[in-house]
Amino acid sequence: MTVDPLGRFEAEHVEALAALDRLEAAAVALEGGEAPDRHLGVVREVHAVLSGAVREHNENEERVLFPLLGDDAPTAIFVEEHLTLRQLEHHLRRAADGPDPRRRVPPLAHQIVELLRAHIARENDVLFPMARALLGAEGLALVARRL
Repeated sequence: MTVDPLGRFEAEHVEALAALDRLEAAAVALEGGEAPDRHLGVVREVHAVLSGAVREHNENEERVLFPLLGDDAPTAIFVEEHLTLRQLEHHLRRAADGPDPRRRVPPLAHQIVELLRAHIARENDVLFPMARALLGAEGLALVARRL
């Protein structure tokens, strides 16, 4: 029996969603005027997840999965969103470390949360089922080997 590599991507999505929950809570706390130190620490921790595990996840999709799907699946929008996420992630780090983070961080955090939650939902609900159907067992085994 072949391990489904898309299950790996889905498990990574669960971890990313948990990080987004923490980022959203920190943004709300900053908007509410709570002392920023602890919440900015959370923002920096989540930024590390975004720039580490989430970026690696996205790069794996682009490097391994998307080329195998070719034009049979709508991967271009996902690549665009990966790029947007990288840009927002960069701005989030600068906002957290720059002047007036209590004002600058929350809007960026909310943008990231909204974008990535919707992105993950579309991958889980649309792209991955489509990929399973298009690739079949052999294609999924190839994805697993290349990962």
